[in-house]
Amino acid sequence: MKLLPLLLLLTTVSAGNKPIWPTDFRWSSAGGLVGYECIIILETADPHTWNDNYLCWRSGKDSPGLRWRSWGPISGMRCTQIHESADPHTWMDNYLCEPYNSPYKFSWSSAGAIPGKSCIQWLETADPHTWADNFLCAEEQIPQREAIFPEDFVFYSAGVPSGYECIQILESADPHTWNDNYFCWKQTVKNPGLRWRSWGPIPGMRCTQIHESADPHTWMDNYLCEPYNSPYKFSWSSAGAIPGKSCIQWLETADPHTWADNFLCAEEQIPQREAIFPEDFVFYSAGVPSGYECIQILESADPHTWNDNYFCWKQTVKNPGLRWRSWGPIPGMRCTQIHEGADPHTWNDNYLCVPHSSKLRFHWSSAGGIRGRRCLQWLETADPHTWSDNFLCV
Repeated sequence: MKLLPLLLLLTTVSAGNKPIWPTDFRWSSAGGLVGYECIIILETADPHTWNDNYLCWRSGKDSPGLRWRSWGPISGMRCTQIHESADPHTWMDNYLCEPYNSPYKFSWSSAGAIPGKSCIQWLETADPHTWADNFLCAEEQIPQREAIFPEDFVFYSAGVPSGYECIQILESADPHTWNDNYFCWKQTVKNPGLRWRSWGPIPGMRCTQIHESADPHTWMDNYLCEPYNSPYKFSWSSAGAIPGKSCIQWLETADPHTWADNFLCAEEQIPQREAIFPEDFVFYSAGVPSGYECIQILESADPHTWNDNYFCWKQTVKNPGLRWRSWGPIPGMRCTQIHEGADPHTWNDNYLCVPHSSKLRFHWSSAGGIRGRRCLQWLETADPHTWSDNFLCV
C-alpha cells in the first residue's frame, strides 16, 4: 500500500483562482450585482435599509470563503470588527471573517481610507450615522499572469529550486532517489493547479500517464493531472521529445532505467503581447467592464461616485503592472500625478504608477488632450468639477 503518496496528495492541493483585492471586489448598497457572487452585510437592529447591502466578488473566481456575523467573531476564522461608533444600532459586535489561510488580512476604518492600503468604501446613503467615511482595506494584490509552457516550468531532481513553487514527483516504490524530484513553476506566475498521484488518475482532472516501461518499480500507474480548463494539455514520451511540441526533460540521473529520454510535452504557448495604449485600455465609470482587468481609481474624499471608477486593459494582453494610490507616489515605481485643480476633494495627491521597466510613459492633462500625443479621456459624469476635459496620454 502506498501511504506516502496519499499524504502528498493532501498537501499539494492548488491554491486556486481567488479574487484579487481590490480589483475583483465591489460593495453594493442596493442588492446583489450581476456577474458577482456576494454575502449579505446585515445588522438587523439597524432600520436604515441594511437588508440590501452586499460585499461581492467577481463570478468565475474561487470563493474567498468570507462570512458575516452580526453578533461576534466566528470561531476558527480570522475576523475583522466592522464598527461605526456614531451609529447607535449595535454596530459594535459585527464581524467580517475569512479563513486563516486567506491572503486578504482585512483592516477596517470608520474614519477614512487607511494610508498604505487599498480600500473599498462601505456606503449606505440611507443611514445618517456617518457611514460616508467607512472603508474595508487590505494590501493591494497584483494579479499574476498564467504560467507559460515551457519557459515558466522546470523539472528538478535535487529538491525545490529557488524562486519556484513545486509539486513533488514521487514513486515510493522506486529506490533511486525519487524523493527529491519536483516539477515546478515560477513563483511570479499563477499557480497552474497541477497535482501528482502515483496510483492512478485523479477523478475530476485531466491526467497524463507518466510511464517508463523499462523501469521495474511500478512506473505504470503514475499520473500528472491538471484542471480541465488548463491550457497545457500535456503529452508524455519515454522515447525522446515529441516532434512538433515543446518539451521539458524529466531526468533522474541516479535512476539507471533509461530516464535520459523521458519528456513532458505540450503545444508551445505564445506569450501575451504588451498592452498598446490607448487601443487596449479603457476608463470606465460604472464598474469593471466585461473582458477587461482593472485597477480601481478611487479618491475616498470625493463624494461624486468615484467608488465605481476603473482604469482597465484587455484580458488578452499582458498585465501592465499598473497601481493606483490616492496619497502620494508609490516608492519604487514611475508615477504620474492625476490632478484636477478645480476639484476641492483632495485631487492634489493622486498618482497612477507603472513599473520602471514599463514602456508606458504617461502624461496627464486636466485641460484637454495633449497635442501630438495619444490620449484617453477619464470622465466621471457625476462629478461637477470639470472632469469632462481630463485626459491620460502617452
